[in-house]
Amino acid sequence: MLLESLVGILLMALIGLGITYAASRAAVSQRDMKLQNIVVSQMRSLLEQNGALLCTTNAALLVVSIPTQTATVPIIATCTSAPSVTVGTNTVVTGGAPQSSVVLTTRSSDSSIFGGIIRVGDES
Repeated sequence: MLLESLVGILLMALIGLGITYAASRAAVSQRDMKLQNIVVSQMRSLLEQNGALLCTTNAALLVVSIPTQTATVPIIATCTSAPSVTVGTNTVVTGGAPQSSVVLTTRSSDSSIFGGIIRVGDES
């Protein structure tokens, strides 16, 4: 009877450890998602306010701030110019200067902070 009680307590302890492990993994995942949401919002705001200027004159703005860090975290802007469209022998320009594509990316060295690399922008 004492042996059965000991086995029962060990099984309950094992179940408790499993529940604790699952809860801790969920908390880590929730923290990563919250940080990613903060960073994506800041990156979208940078793209909306500055656009292609992030590649030239406003490159100093390429940082995001997160609550877990006292210093800002730098991000990378990848810019590609829009392809020209030629119809027959004429180059078509619609609405003035062609728009360039800007993609903001977190550095791979910061993957441990964000739980992976975050990309925001037009990657078509």
